[in-house]
Amino acid sequence: MNYDKRTGWQVGDKFFSNKWLAIRYAIHNPQYPYKAYLRDDSWEATDWSHEPKDSIIDLESKHCEHLRKKYDTLVLCYSGGVDSNTVLQRFIDNKIKIDYICVWYTKDKDAHYNKDVQLAMQHLQANKDKLLGAELLFAEKLDHNEGNSIYNFEHNIINTNWQLRFHHIGHELNLKTRYPDVYRKVLQNGCIITGSNKPYVYKDQKGFYMQHVDYDDENWGQPVLEMFWQGENPTLQIKQCHLAKQWLSKNNMTDTNKIYKSQNTDTFWNLNSSFGRQSMDKFFYTKNCFGETVEDKYFSQHYNSTWGNSYFANHFPNWKQTDSYYNLAHVIGYLNQHPKFVEQYKVHGWLTNKRYLG
Repeated sequence: MNYDKRTGWQVGDKFFSNKWLAIRYAIHNPQYPYKAYLRDDSWEATDWSHEPKDSIIDLESKHCEHLRKKYDTLVLCYSGGVDSNTVLQRFIDNKIKIDYICVWYTKDKDAHYNKDVQLAMQHLQANKDKLLGAELLFAEKLDHNEGNSIYNFEHNIINTNWQLRFHHIGHELNLKTRYPDVYRKVLQNGCIITGSNKPYVYKDQKGFYMQHVDYDDENWGQPVLEMFWQGENPTLQIKQCHLAKQWLSKNNMTDTNKIYKSQNTDTFWNLNSSFGRQSMDKFFYTKNCFGETVEDKYFSQHYNSTWGNSYFANHFPNWKQTDSYYNLAHVIGYLNQHPKFVEQYKVHGWLTNKRYLG
């Protein structure tokens, strides 16, 4: 299938769908500007300064219709959380069929730490008559040795497309490994729908704007996924951003990302509801938010030699004899040879263009 340039990295006039290749090229060509690329061809032709008149529900419904018309196979990754549940509900409301619905659990599916996925499966079973024959797929997440975690880093980092984490992350590799037949259908003409992306809205001296940083998105650069905001045009994303902007203004705040990563669940859910997200169980309203984790500081590709060396020394004393450790150390060492390049928002999150909201 011929995918258009939706996400990736731009260095000079060259476009990369793999961040590690982009970084190597940028290091060896410091004269070229570089940035993250996110639907620039279509988004730059749109007026972001005015809020669309259509309701958020109507725009989400049109997005569902667009996906159904465009693809032969639709796969929804469903956690029961506020984002994926909103997507599912919109398909149900409009009686639009999803072909497969995937729920991933961690190790023992009956364990208490899997309560969210247990509730998700219960919700799907209770609403099975509304799913128009969607096939439910229930499987264990990839573990450290299967996925793109540091423990499995035995080959070239290019193979992970930079998504190297302490824990495995990514819906595409889960589907490819656990359900290869379904994955092949996606590659032929399908998409994996996730609700993983919320509107990132900030404020500077010129006003409120939307801007993505590539480390914020677990699926950045993977062409077979349709994000919550990737409809046939930017209207849905613009609407969400304006609703988030209004919430920030009302609450005298300037940064949605800080709220997403806070431990203040009341504020987190209040913001989510302002741009139309809805949960299916009260459990999710008491569940912890993203929070500040070690992945945000280091394994989301913020390489720092002092912090990195001390981290490995303290946490992986018995891991140093493995191929994974030596390969990872090689990558860190390579980047640390270029300290001027390894700064905030260079290796750690290349920025997209700012889209001001008026």
